[in-house]
Amino acid sequence: MADATVAVEAANLFGLHTNFNTSTSGTNVVETNVAVNDEVGNVECQQNIADITNYSQSASYCGADFMSDIGTFLTQFGDFQTIGVVTGLTINMSAGNYVTIDITGHQHASNAHASGLTLGYADVSDFLPHEAGEAFISWNGFGVPDFGVTTGSNSSPASATVTFSMNHVDQTDEAGDHLVGKNLTPRCELSMDFVGVPTSNTSTLLEADFDGNTNDMLVPLVDSHDTNDSNSDFDTFAFSAHANTDLATS
Repeated sequence: MADATVAVEAANLFGLHTNFNTSTSGTNVVETNVAVNDEVGNVECQQNIADITNYSQSASYCGADFMSDIGTFLTQFGDFQTIGVVTGLTINMSAGNYVTIDITGHQHASNAHASGLTLGYADVSDFLPHEAGEAFISWNGFGVPDFGVTTGSNSSPASATVTFSMNHVDQTDEAGDHLVGKNLTPRCELSMDFVGVPTSNTSTLLEADFDGNTNDMLVPLVDSHDTNDSNSDFDTFAFSAHANTDLATS
């Protein structure tokens, strides 16, 4: 008897550029159960309501210009992309390795989401400084850009994680089916780790570096920073920061 035909393949659910290589993808269909119990707690009647289909996709990048190839996933973050509305995008960078991204989103069977300003999206591309001379200009997706942080000669970025999130609100109709949805409050978050302590190692200095980037619409506020010394390993530095922006209006 021959092997069964079972695919070993990840699907490009959200329609990423061909320079992104999908490693995993998932589809999760959720139905909400509505039930009535009788006087002794037994279920008297019930039904399931088709609620939401959640999608996820992880991919690695192998190309020459990350900013160009990721395209509208940044310039129209939160918009509908191929299979569903994007509500989360994480970019993972580590020293000596290729960048990976994780995308989450969803869609409904009734009154499905469609792309456009009514749904709501935001241009978050300026959170990754990419003008002439800046960290992400023509970045090939390898290693860890410095995000404009003054590192000095005795420190180097070890890893960075950028997370874009959208607060998404859905409303059902009188029968419990999806009626309408809207994106709200786009948020950008950045966490970085360094080997050694960079020259900019306070909130004031880090925010001044961010403000010095050409595109300063999305200047992060530093939420925390840590310096760690050890007698068995190299000193390290880390910080986390965030920025909020507005939904696009045109």
